[in-house]
Amino acid sequence: MTSAIDYADATRKASAAFSTSLDNWKDGVTAVTDQFRSFPAIGQLPKIDVTDVVERQFALIQQVVDLNHRYARQLAELATSLTGVARQQIESVSGVVRDQVETVTQVARTGADTVEETIRDQADAVEKAEREQAREAAKAERQERKEAEEKARAPYADLTKAELSELAAKRNLPKTGTVEELIARLVEADAK
Repeated sequence: MTSAIDYADATRKASAAFSTSLDNWKDGVTAVTDQFRSFPAIGQLPKIDVTDVVERQFALIQQVVDLNHRYARQLAELATSLTGVARQQIESVSGVVRDQVETVTQVARTGADTVEETIRDQADAVEKAEREQAREAAKAERQERKEAEEKARAPYADLTKAELSELAAKRNLPKTGTVEELIARLVEADAK
């Protein structure tokens, strides 16, 4: 049978390890949300404060660990006075307690995974919004260029090829080519 001191020590180590991993996880989540807040085009992302969730989960686990520790000490005191079958029963109860601690740990991990998944989904939504915003900006830029080109070509649209050739000659531009080529030359000259 495992001694009560070994069991209590193992319980403290498990509690410390779990506490450290939850703190590291919380720091990681905070760092990720801080990075997303620094994007100027997005605006303000909602601040996700997982401190309360982590604290509640840790408090629950700490209560289970404390109860388990007290129970283990009581079992150790009884173990010195009990023999045979009674000790086997106590060991089976200790196994049940260990299973309960594992269950609580799994529940805490599931909660942490849920928060992490939520953050990942929000990051994906922000990234999608940025891509859509970039597409819209490019589309608007293309539309502006098209409108500017149409506006520059408008004065020449109703002129005949002869009239366009005459205008090109007045500006010392080549006067040969198609109507489109003549218009393009005149628009380019206007832009200079």
